[in-house]
Amino acid sequence: MRSVFNSSLLALGLATALAGGALAHDAPRVDPANLIPIPAYNAQMQASGAASTKAAQAFLETLTDAQREIVMMSVTDAARKKWSNLPAGIVDRSGLRLGDLNADQLGHFFEFLSAALDADGYERVAGTMAAEAYLSTDDQAKRLQWAPENYWLAFYGTPASDQDWAWQFGGHHLGLNLTIKSDRVDTMSPSFLGTEPAIFTYNGVKYENINDMHLAGWTLYDALDAGQKESATLTSVPRDISTGPGNDDVVPPVAGITGADLTEAQQQLLLATIEKWVGVQPDENAEVRMVEIAAELDQVHFAWIGDKEVNTDAYFRIQGPSLVIEMLSYSGNVGSSADGMGHYHTQYRNLENDYGNLTQ
Repeated sequence: MRSVFNSSLLALGLATALAGGALAHDAPRVDPANLIPIPAYNAQMQASGAASTKAAQAFLETLTDAQREIVMMSVTDAARKKWSNLPAGIVDRSGLRLGDLNADQLGHFFEFLSAALDADGYERVAGTMAAEAYLSTDDQAKRLQWAPENYWLAFYGTPASDQDWAWQFGGHHLGLNLTIKSDRVDTMSPSFLGTEPAIFTYNGVKYENINDMHLAGWTLYDALDAGQKESATLTSVPRDISTGPGNDDVVPPVAGITGADLTEAQQQLLLATIEKWVGVQPDENAEVRMVEIAAELDQVHFAWIGDKEVNTDAYFRIQGPSLVIEMLSYSGNVGSSADGMGHYHTQYRNLENDYGNLTQ
């Protein structure tokens, strides 16, 4: 199968940045060893909307006035929709950069992340940032600004138990958007999870980020009989996911086999695949969301093309009345140091609740 790595978008971004005389971010480097591996997940934070609020308030107390001005914006600020998964050398981002935090502030940030994500979600962030550290010594790292300190946090609205607010954290291959209402997590849509490389070792720690999501989709596809596979199989691998950053209004055409045409065991495999994404957020909303999705499962479509192996061209989409999940595996890498080690883009959308319906 042909390689589908979308180098054209990257090349266009680079050309635009270089034509302007400078890349989007040219901040001083810090030693990636100071960030990676990130601190272990702190389960004592008891992730929830209320815990997110308290941890955000504690983090804000460590900041200077100037830093608070950078990190806090209106919940309806247009910047909230201008997130990206592209490298920092191509795209400017809103919010406070991790590389501009001191040790105490970083500690409070990771406490916040433990309060705001499920353990699985936290580990996926850890894997994406470790992949960035791996790429930081690549021959393209300087111009693309591949570095684990190049991730940004922004608060939209004021973290408080009596107010609606949201947080956004992202950088290369990462874009998390979670909304808190009435001190509960309301949505994590839209959110992007990706990595390059996918399976690697850094500082003695082995990472296998996103690959389990790929394998979950394959497990479902492999469980289909011949007729079901014919209904589920797409004709080609897309060049990139269609519902990612900048495409909030995109709803792909439905394709593949429906949940109504699956056996009960196959339906459970479909739900298990969906939960790989939904479970990134705290249980208080993940459990509610899974109940919602299960109720519409007969109308949820599953479409697949490709192989199960990392570093192969493969894609699947799960789509229902309120849900879109896309998973794309590339057989090519941008970084020469990551050649053959996998490259993933994935997207989660709640079509009825992007950004908590608080943006304008």
